[in-house]
Amino acid sequence: MAVDVRSVGARRAMPWARVMGLRSIYAKTVRDSRRAALVVGGLGGLFMLATGVPYGTEFGSMALRQQFIAGMTALPIALRGLLGEPIHIETLGGFLSWRVGNSLPVLLGLWSVLALSGTLAGEAAKGSLDLLASTPQSRRSIALQKLGGHMTALTVAMVLFAVITWITGVAFKALPGDEIPFGAAIGQAVLYGLLMLAAGSLSFAAAPFVGRARALAFGLIALFGGYLINSYASLSPAIDALRPLSWYAWTAGHRPLAGVSDWPSVGLLVVVTAAFLAIGVLAFERRDIGDSAALRWLRLPSLPAGVGNPFTRQLSDRAGIAIAWGLGVGLYAILIIASADAFAKSIASIPQIAALIKMIYPDIDLSQPSGLLQLTFFAFGSFILGLAGASFLGGWASDEGRRRLDLVLAAPLSRARWAIQSGLGVFAAIGVMSLVLAAFVGVGVATQAGDVVEPMLGVGVLGLATAAFAGIGFAAGGLVRASLAAPVAAGLVIATFLLDTLGEALDLPDAVLDLSLYRHLGQPMAGAFEPVGTVAAAVIAVGGLLVGAWGLRRRDLDR
Repeated sequence: MAVDVRSVGARRAMPWARVMGLRSIYAKTVRDSRRAALVVGGLGGLFMLATGVPYGTEFGSMALRQQFIAGMTALPIALRGLLGEPIHIETLGGFLSWRVGNSLPVLLGLWSVLALSGTLAGEAAKGSLDLLASTPQSRRSIALQKLGGHMTALTVAMVLFAVITWITGVAFKALPGDEIPFGAAIGQAVLYGLLMLAAGSLSFAAAPFVGRARALAFGLIALFGGYLINSYASLSPAIDALRPLSWYAWTAGHRPLAGVSDWPSVGLLVVVTAAFLAIGVLAFERRDIGDSAALRWLRLPSLPAGVGNPFTRQLSDRAGIAIAWGLGVGLYAILIIASADAFAKSIASIPQIAALIKMIYPDIDLSQPSGLLQLTFFAFGSFILGLAGASFLGGWASDEGRRRLDLVLAAPLSRARWAIQSGLGVFAAIGVMSLVLAAFVGVGVATQAGDVVEPMLGVGVLGLATAAFAGIGFAAGGLVRASLAAPVAAGLVIATFLLDTLGEALDLPDAVLDLSLYRHLGQPMAGAFEPVGTVAAAVIAVGGLLVGAWGLRRRDLDR
C-alpha cells in the first residue's frame, strides 16, 4: 500500500513577530504588555480629553477664563497643592498640564512599579527564570530584553496619550493659543513616561536584593512620596527640606503643553533612571536567581507567621504589605490634616469660596479636620485603598496560579472551605490596612483638637468599600479563574474613580453616575453616613466571596 507523504511547512511568521510575539524574550514581554499599554495610554488621554472638552467649550472667552482661574488659584494650598504651580493656565494646554497633568504620572506610574518590581523577581519566585536561564541566553540578555519590552510598551502608551492630547487641542480650541502642537504633546508625554519609569526603575534596582514585595514598596514610596513632597513643600520647612529628593520637584518647570521647557532637568531624570536600571541589570546578572538575602534584615512590619489554616496563612502573607499600605496612605492623610488650620483661615478670608464650598458640600464643617479630609482625601484615598485590596487578591490568586492549591486540597479540606477561609484572610488584611490608616487619622485629628471618632469611622467605611470590590474579584476568580480576581477588582476601582472624577465633566446621566459605590456612602470622613450604601457594600463583599466559593466547587483548578 502506497503512502502519500507530504511535507508540512512551518507556519509563516508574521512580520511583527520579532517585535510582539513568541520568538524572543523581548517580543513576548511586549506581547504580554500590549493590553496594559493601550489601557494606560488611553486612560491618560481620556483624562486630558474629559478635562479639555468643558474648558474649551464652556470658557470660550478670556473674561470667563480669568474669572474661573481667579477662583481656582485662590483656593488654599491644601486643595491646589496637588495641582502644582499654575503656568499659562489661561490656554487650553497650560490648563491641562496644571489641572490633571501633575497628578497623572502618579496614577499611571502604578503600572511601571508593578511591572518592573516583578518582571524578574516575580518570575524568579515562580521558578520560571531557572528554566529560562538554562538556555543559551545570558542573564544580561534576559534582563535587557525584559526591560526593553516594558520600555517599548511604555513608549506605545505615551504615543497614544500624546495623540489624544493633540487631538483635544485641535478639536476643542476656542481662543488663540489653545491649539496644542504635536511636538508639545510629545514633549509632555516624554516627561510623563520618564516620571513613570523612574519609580519603576527604583523597584527594578531593588528587586534582586530584597525581592518583589519590598521592591514594590520602595517603588510606591518613591511614586507617591516624591509627588506629595513636591506638592506640600510650602506647608512645612521639614517637608521643604526633602524637596531636592523629589524628581517631581526637579521637573516642575518642564511644561511643554504650557509652552515652557526645562530639558536639563529632564536630562537629570534620564541619568538617574538609567542608573537605577543599570543597577538592576547588573545585580540580576551577578546574584543567584531568587536570592534576596542581602537585605533580609530589612523587613516590612508584619504579623506572626501562621500556616494552621487558610485564614491565618493568607493573613500572615498579606499583613506586611497591608501595614505598609496603611502607613503610606496614613502619612498622606497626616499631611492633609496638618494643613487644616491654614485651610480654615484661608477659606474664612475668601467669603466667595467659602460660600461656594458650602453650597456644594452643605453637610461638611470646614473648620474641622474631618471636613478637610472629606474634601481632599476621600476620593484619592479610596482609590489607593481599592488598588491595595486588588493587590491582596493577586496574592490570593497565586495559590492556584502557582499550583500550591493542588497540594493544599489533597488534605481533607473542601474547595469551598478553602475559598471562604482564605477569602476571610484577605478581608482581614484589608481590615489591618484600615486600622493602621485609622490610627494615623485619629492621631492627626487629635493634634488639631478635632473630633476623632467620625473620621476614624469614615476610614472603616472606606475599608468596607474596598472589601466590596474584593468581593466582586472573588466572584470572578471563583466562577471563571483565579487570575481574573485582581484585574477585575482593579478595573472596577479605576472605572469608579474615573466615573467620580470625570462623570460630571462629561455630563453623564445620573443613572450612570449612581453606578459608583462611593456615591452611596455619604460623606463618611465628615461623619455623614449612608446606612443603605454601607449595608450594600457589606452584602457585596460577603456575597461575592460566597459566589466565588460556589464557583470554585464547580470548575477545574487553573482553568
